[in-house]
Amino acid sequence: MAHIALRPLTDADRDAAFQAVHDSRSAWPNAVVGDRPAFDGWADRDDVDAQVIVQDDDVVGIAAAMDRGGDREILLALVPGIGEEAPSEALRLLTAHEAERPLYACVAADDDPSHDLLARIGFVEHERDGEDVVYVLPPTLE
Repeated sequence: MAHIALRPLTDADRDAAFQAVHDSRSAWPNAVVGDRPAFDGWADRDDVDAQVIVQDDDVVGIAAAMDRGGDREILLALVPGIGEEAPSEALRLLTAHEAERPLYACVAADDDPSHDLLARIGFVEHERDGEDVVYVLPPTLE
């Protein structure tokens, strides 16, 4: 398996990160980034913690957490054809980085790969919001 890591989004990464969001099959219902200026504006918000997903030395996606209505929500997008291990490892790294619980994720109802990925990590369906499904990673007892 290739080495997967997260690192903070830099200006040098923005083209590759935007392209990953643009090409990703996953929908980001709560982060509208239809063009590069919108992506830059979103990534520059104070409540967004955007990191690039790096496979070996290549930027293959973006992982982010943002405030949404008082809750912390995560987002993940990877270039198509990256394989099954990369999204799982990126999501595992992101949830480890974002220690706050509960942690939410919102995906399109027809995005079956994302539903499966979230379930593997421990997210459970929280509610349906129109065409989207909201998942939650609940707090754990220690």
